[in-house]
Amino acid sequence: MNSSESKGCDCHCGANSAPRAAKRPRALLLIVGAALVAGVWLFRAPLQDKIRTSATLANDAPNSDVVSDMIEQAAAPRAALLAAWNSGKIVHREVAIGSLRRIIPNDQPLPPEFESVLLAGALDPDMNVRETALGILRERNHPAALALAAEQLKDPDQQVRLLGLNHLKYAAPSVGVPFVAALLDDPDIAVLGLSVKLLENWSGEKFGVKLADTAQVENKTSGLQEFQAEGIAKTKAAAENAKAWWAEHRSEFPSVKLEVPNQAYAARSPVPAADFQLRTLEGKPVRLSDYRGKVVLINFWTTWCSACVGEMPALVALQKKHNDKLVILGVSLDYVPDSHGHIGGHAAVEEQKHSEGDHDDHEATAAALKRVREKVARTAKARNINYPVLLDERNEVGGRYNGGELPTTVIVDPQGNVRRRFIGARNLAVFEAMIAEASQSLPMVQTTSADRDIQTR
Repeated sequence: MNSSESKGCDCHCGANSAPRAAKRPRALLLIVGAALVAGVWLFRAPLQDKIRTSATLANDAPNSDVVSDMIEQAAAPRAALLAAWNSGKIVHREVAIGSLRRIIPNDQPLPPEFESVLLAGALDPDMNVRETALGILRERNHPAALALAAEQLKDPDQQVRLLGLNHLKYAAPSVGVPFVAALLDDPDIAVLGLSVKLLENWSGEKFGVKLADTAQVENKTSGLQEFQAEGIAKTKAAAENAKAWWAEHRSEFPSVKLEVPNQAYAARSPVPAADFQLRTLEGKPVRLSDYRGKVVLINFWTTWCSACVGEMPALVALQKKHNDKLVILGVSLDYVPDSHGHIGGHAAVEEQKHSEGDHDDHEATAAALKRVREKVARTAKARNINYPVLLDERNEVGGRYNGGELPTTVIVDPQGNVRRRFIGARNLAVFEAMIAEASQSLPMVQTTSADRDIQTR
């Protein structure tokens, strides 16, 4: 009896022990799962922040608003700003330098790492970055602001010289006059006219020119903005008057030296040109990296941009003259919708359904692309273009470099780094000076002197 009771007990106990044992791991799993859910809930914001930051930094051609939101919504906006700047990507860097005003207002001290960004930015290959950096330095009354403004006056690009003059105008006459007087032989009428006006303001003299005399008017044939003959004559005559005044009063202005901090050069790092592949109008694939070892000039344009078409003769002449060391790539953005949603700049090319995911009518899409390609080819032929013309159908390359304004030009050195990025047409002499510059290593100039001759361009 005892034996059977014992057996019965054993059997009864054994039957109940299995469910209890099974319940324990299930309960443990539920606890662990609940802890994971709670952890994800508690740390969802940092996780989202990390994912958003990583995705934005990895994107070669994001919308600028996406980068701006990434910086401002980050748990640590200053770190996000530096990450965007250090990414080496055009869009990210432009947004980063522009966000600095909001992230660190002018009434707050400027941390050393951000001071380095601004100083390097004032000498940046991207003219948009230069303009923003110089503006912030001036707003903060930074001690290097005037030296960096004066440094712009030696640049081969007349638009950079104008940028320097517009910042140097805040200098005291004892500082500004010697630098600006050195530009009285400048070949660019706008630079010459502004220089004369600044000297008038500082000296109290009237040299006989108005800024209206240096206004440009679009040439209906070329599409380029040009100075008028009467304005050119008045500006040059005023410059001669200013030179006569300077010769008489030069002894009143002692030698001026403005030192650009070593930090401005030391903080600069190469801006690598993101590689890309596009096809020519004939369908041949072209990669930027195919031309490593040569200077590459990338010109973003459209057939409906008069300034773009107007500067083509200068680019044709440039390619012909420097074919041994230069490659020009003309990247057409005609297939990219404009602000009105039109393709090719005209409402007549519009059957193509360009919104993402809406590609039901493949024939209409192919027909629209064919018409755009033919239009681009006609323009290239009419302008005797002697360099590859590439069609950026999806704005993949334009999104990295262009920023929506035309014409945009990017100059890449033989090592594959961006040495210039600017908006607007330039003439042959300026292009040649930029190509020569890109062929050399980066300069390490540390002192800007009003006694030193500023090269005529």
